[in-house]
Amino acid sequence: MRYCERHEMHNCADCAPRASRAPHGSAPTSDWGGWPAAAIIVHASGKAHLPGCPHIDPADIRPPVYGWVPAPSPGAWRRLAPSHPLRAVQGNTERTAVSRCESCDATR
Repeated sequence: MRYCERHEMHNCADCAPRASRAPHGSAPTSDWGGWPAAAIIVHASGKAHLPGCPHIDPADIRPPVYGWVPAPSPGAWRRLAPSHPLRAVQGNTERTAVSRCESCDATR
C-alpha cells in the first residue's frame, strides 16, 4: 500500500503510478497525459503549478519560461515557500518556485 505525501493518504487515485505515463521529456505535448502526477512545474514568476492546472497549456511548458521537477521529494509541494524554494531539475533549471498556484493548491 503506497502512501501519497501530497494528499496525505494511502492508495491515492490521483497519484497512483500509471503504466501509460512516462516521465515528461523536453518535448511539449498537447495534453497532460505525459506528465507524472506528482510533478511540479515552475514558471518564470516563481509560481509552482501541478499537472492539470487550468492556468497553463501543457504545450507551452518548455524552456526558457518553465522548468519542472518530475519526481519531487515527498512533501515538496506543501513545503514550498520563500524560505523553502524548489529548484527545477529539468527544462530551465534556473527556475525556482517560491509559491504555489492557488488553483492547484485548492485541488490538493
